[in-house]
Amino acid sequence: MPELPEVETMRRDLAQAASKATVTHVEVLDEKVVVGPAQEFVTGLTGRRLTAFGRRGKVLIIGLDNDTALLGHPRMTGRFFALQSKDDLTRFARVVLHLDNGTRVVFDDIRRFGRLELVADAVQGDAALLRNIGHDALHCDLDHLSKCFAKRSIPIKVALLDQKVVAGIGNIYASEILFHCGLDPRTPSCCVKPAEMAAIARETERVLAEGVQYRGTTISDYRTMSGGKGNYQDHLRVYGREGQPCLREGCEGTIQKVILSTRSTYYCSRCQRKGRTRK
Repeated sequence: MPELPEVETMRRDLAQAASKATVTHVEVLDEKVVVGPAQEFVTGLTGRRLTAFGRRGKVLIIGLDNDTALLGHPRMTGRFFALQSKDDLTRFARVVLHLDNGTRVVFDDIRRFGRLELVADAVQGDAALLRNIGHDALHCDLDHLSKCFAKRSIPIKVALLDQKVVAGIGNIYASEILFHCGLDPRTPSCCVKPAEMAAIARETERVLAEGVQYRGTTISDYRTMSGGKGNYQDHLRVYGREGQPCLREGCEGTIQKVILSTRSTYYCSRCQRKGRTRK
């Protein structure tokens, strides 16, 4: 957490607040969150104009006007805020970009696991934050998923969390995707049938797009750039609902919780069957 919908929300908010603005100076309040020497990071950003705002999986990609890019990976608790000069600095601010439009872009992180990296466009694929990132989950490639999962025996829920294969799906959305597919999260990846894999690709795009529509999911720490909560937690069907009735129409099952690869996984044991895709 944050997952793809939360990072995409950050990207859109950043684009609105900082597009075409120039960085006048940079404060690194905690060098741990910066990949590489902090002084090189400051020098490389100062005077640069923010020209583009992209994303791959959970990594923000902010293009600069000199063929370099600022990468930002929030990891567990990282987040971006846009503050005006009159606003107090956030409590866990780690890096502050001062812009010529009067805005301060703040990277805030309680646990200090998030990272920022400045890289040249020509070697962006070799950057530490992008080196092992697979296809973006918001544009799910069915053939790619099928080939990657066909020879793996790990549970399909665990496979969906592998950022090297498909980037952006985290624990919350993986449970939701498999619920909408009607597929048991413990099903071995190699046992997922073609029709089920097609459903996974389709529901991955749909569920993540819906998460973006509601500006992400706030379970504990996540906040939008304005400090507000996301709204998708009000639309979750299984995550965090252990012991509650299944919300699928006509289903009389109860939501169960199981631990898969140390992560809490929620599903309905009645309508999510192993090896079956609901029609």
